[in-house]
Amino acid sequence: MTTPNAPSGDTAELSWLDGGGEAGALIRAFDWTTTGLGPVDRWPQSLRTVTGMLLLSPVPIVLLWGEKGIMIYNDAYSVFAGSRHPALLGSEVRKGWAEVADFNDNVMRVGLAGGTLAYKDQQLTLVRHGKPEPVWMDLDYSPVLDETGKPGGVIAIVVETTERVLAEAEVRESERRFREELEAKVAERTEALRRSEENIRKAEMALMQVQKMEALGNLTGGIAHDFNNLLMAVQGSLELLRERMPQEPLLLRLLDNAMAGAQRGSTLTRRMLAYARRQELKTERVDMRNLVEGMKELMQRSLGGTIVVETRFALGLPPVEADANQLEAALLNLAVNARDAMDGAGTIVISTSERWIQDAEGVVPPGHYVRLSLSDSGAGMDEDTLNRAIEPFFTTKGVGKGTGLGLSMVHGLAEQLGGALVLRSRKDEGTTAEIWLPAAPHAEETMPPAVRSAQAFSRVSSSRALRILAVDDDELVRATTVEMLEDLGYAVIAARSAAEALSMIDDAVDLVITDHAMPQMTGAQLAVELRQRYPDLPVVLATGYAEMPAGQSPELPRLAKPYSQASLARMVVQVMPGG
Repeated sequence: MTTPNAPSGDTAELSWLDGGGEAGALIRAFDWTTTGLGPVDRWPQSLRTVTGMLLLSPVPIVLLWGEKGIMIYNDAYSVFAGSRHPALLGSEVRKGWAEVADFNDNVMRVGLAGGTLAYKDQQLTLVRHGKPEPVWMDLDYSPVLDETGKPGGVIAIVVETTERVLAEAEVRESERRFREELEAKVAERTEALRRSEENIRKAEMALMQVQKMEALGNLTGGIAHDFNNLLMAVQGSLELLRERMPQEPLLLRLLDNAMAGAQRGSTLTRRMLAYARRQELKTERVDMRNLVEGMKELMQRSLGGTIVVETRFALGLPPVEADANQLEAALLNLAVNARDAMDGAGTIVISTSERWIQDAEGVVPPGHYVRLSLSDSGAGMDEDTLNRAIEPFFTTKGVGKGTGLGLSMVHGLAEQLGGALVLRSRKDEGTTAEIWLPAAPHAEETMPPAVRSAQAFSRVSSSRALRILAVDDDELVRATTVEMLEDLGYAVIAARSAAEALSMIDDAVDLVITDHAMPQMTGAQLAVELRQRYPDLPVVLATGYAEMPAGQSPELPRLAKPYSQASLARMVVQVMPGG
């Protein structure tokens, strides 16, 4: 790259570069006379227009202008280019990416002839960080017309897919290694165990299913975490909008529909996190009989008048340690599945029993359990369907009639509580779903399920304007949290990372609310650092994950994402001294 020189001409002529980020500033300072394009303030309108467009795009885009393909790109592409940036700016594409010169020669030949090219997961070997590395990309090339109406250059949209491609390859390789290890073990133990060929086949399929479920769980949990952040911004913004908009029935109805859609999305993420065993659980001592009887009326209304719900409770049943909300949702999911299996008419039997397990190879580890069973008289399932029933997104219902996450959510919840979901079914004989949960240790008094109420919240007076530091790397979530807190009457400062929060905090901050999953330093690590500096400073961890790193203080207050303004207000009051 040549030494930057200030371009000639009035700087007003370069206003189209404003807002172009670091790349826009570099383009403004670059000496383009050495490239044959001439001073930037004298570029033709076609070149200005396409450059201004790509600078504003969050997607990596590079413009290859002229026969030599002079490279002009945006900030997103500079990240893709790695250590090759900023030397690539203003260079000829053949020389800038010398290791793939032949590939780019073909791109320029086709593009300048008016053609387009598209590649899916294209692998190229690039030197971006000092050494060659394989890179996979989705590439789209299109010609850009100049003032004469002929192709003056080629614009390329570059989306790197390396991480996904390698992850998929890793899953395939993991399955391959697993099959090899399993076949070796089967070969070694066949003679000693004298098991039949059918038992060996079932064992192989069961173990392969465990690996598949674990891989899908990780993927599902990651997607749900990102979706939670989006819902956080949507729900919070809708809440604030409802308070400020005119009280017109049509507008309120449309807004309420949007809020209902966001709530359904939130329910979907909870189900996905339940499958991945990452949702936040609030356990309490739950009496199974009280829980079932308390929701029987709701269940009957949800299922319809053509479904008969019968209950059979064992006497003297011990309580379990569980999240009552999640357990109710799991039971309702099972009931809805049973109704659909019976085509909307039939009998559902809900029963409870106490079981002691001593066999180490049972459906659950040895111990004392409470079993909640739900049976239907529906069509039942064949063996193949039964084996896939708890897979996420697997459903036998029609399009638009089910997400395929109901049973997988129940499965994840049961395992997270130390139990299991067991399905028993035969074709044309109905299905029984059993939730096995460890019995709670004996106590003098069994507490009934907690009464869950939507407590009201109020805004604080200006005389009690607490100063709150909100930390989140997601701009939408951070902005929404700040707006909700300021709407409640608090003074708020915001930080984009844990490092920025540490540089901003002082003795005037009364409370810190931080996201957990942030790069470089997590929210949990930030809390530990703040405890050392300010031992009396309250810190709230906002996250949708249940699993936290080792050493995390168990008494640290946690706010489950996506949270409402009411939940946020209650948390502030709860953690503040005297609040």
